[in-house]
Amino acid sequence: ADYEALLTKNRIWLARTKGVAVISAEDGINLGLSGPSLRGSGVKWDLRRAAPYAVYDQLDFEIPIGTKGDNYDRFICRMLEIEQSMRIVEQALKKMPLGPVSLDDPHVVLPEKEKVYNSIEGLMHHFKIIMEGIQVPTGEVYLAVEGGNGELGFYIVSNGGGKPYRVRVRPPCFIAMSAFREMIKGSMIADIIPTFGMINMIGGECDR
Repeated sequence: ADYEALLTKNRIWLARTKGVAVISAEDGINLGLSGPSLRGSGVKWDLRRAAPYAVYDQLDFEIPIGTKGDNYDRFICRMLEIEQSMRIVEQALKKMPLGPVSLDDPHVVLPEKEKVYNSIEGLMHHFKIIMEGIQVPTGEVYLAVEGGNGELGFYIVSNGGGKPYRVRVRPPCFIAMSAFREMIKGSMIADIIPTFGMINMIGGECDR
């Protein structure tokens, strides 16, 4: 709350964010944006609601969106999402059942360290999973989750066996940075840094 009050009333901050780096809802969709970068433009798209996974369909939370698609709206979306994340965590803790957190399936789960260190069976089990991988059938799949910056997806092709034939990652920051040029068109040089910050670029996602 202190940070929000500090920034929402700061004249310098408002000058660098309000009406700056505007992306319309249509342009955001066409550019492939997701996460706060897209929701800041007024598009209510969140994979936790659009394609629920884990237990998100059992949780009650809001999807903050903007109206103007500028840096300020993206900032407000991120601030409000912190509050929604707290709601999600509180609900998840109440719903979390007692018991182990890992599957009880030796074909996909590594053995306990005690078994690895003290039995030949445990050591062999550990070695086979690490070296041979989890055996999966031939096929292909794309699955995505709602990351902090948007849609984080993985396209995997298997030809059978324990190692994927092809893997393609769809990182949100790589897509958002491709839209950076459109965001800063006609802006001042001083607007570049806050616009870059609103994307929250993760360097590892953009290393291609």
